[in-house]
Amino acid sequence: MSNIIKVPFKGWMINNAKEKSENLGAINNSILKGKGNFAGYLGEEIVAHYIKADIVSNSEYNHDLLKNNQRIEVKTKRRTVEPQDHYDASVAYTSRHQSPDLYIFTSIQFKNGTPIKAWICGKKEPKEYFKRATFHAKGDIDPSNQWKVSTDCYNLPYEELDPVKGETQ
Repeated sequence: MSNIIKVPFKGWMINNAKEKSENLGAINNSILKGKGNFAGYLGEEIVAHYIKADIVSNSEYNHDLLKNNQRIEVKTKRRTVEPQDHYDASVAYTSRHQSPDLYIFTSIQFKNGTPIKAWICGKKEPKEYFKRATFHAKGDIDPSNQWKVSTDCYNLPYEELDPVKGETQ
C-alpha cells in the first residue's frame, strides 16, 4: 500500500506561496537556484494545513513548520506527472546544515507553470533518512531512473518513507 496521499490545495495557499516566493528571490543551497521557491512554499502551505502546523520558514528558524515543538522541514518536488512509489525523496547535500526533527516530502504537478495536483509522499526522521538514503554526486547518473544528478544529494524512494496521517505524531 502506498504512503502517497493526494491532497487538495486552495487559492489562498497559492497566493501565499506566490507572495513569499516573489519576496525571496534566489536562496542559498537551492537546487533550482530559486526557481522552485513557489513550489516549495506551496508545499509548506499544503503540509501545514494538512497536519495543522505553524509555518515558520520566513523567521529565524532553520526549518519550515512547527507543531508541538517538533521542527519540520518540507521538501517539495515539481512534477509533470503523478508521483509513484519508486520515485525518490531527495535532500540536497547543502541542506545537511538544517536540523529538523522530521522531513515531510511533497510533490506538486504543474501544467504550463500552474499547480494542478499535489501529494504528500511521506515522512522520515533525518537520522533514519540519511541512514537509508543513497548519496549521488553532481553529474552522476542515478541507476534507478537514469536521472543526471544536478547537485550532490541523498535519495530515498517514497515507498521507504513513513505515512503522514494528518499529524506528525
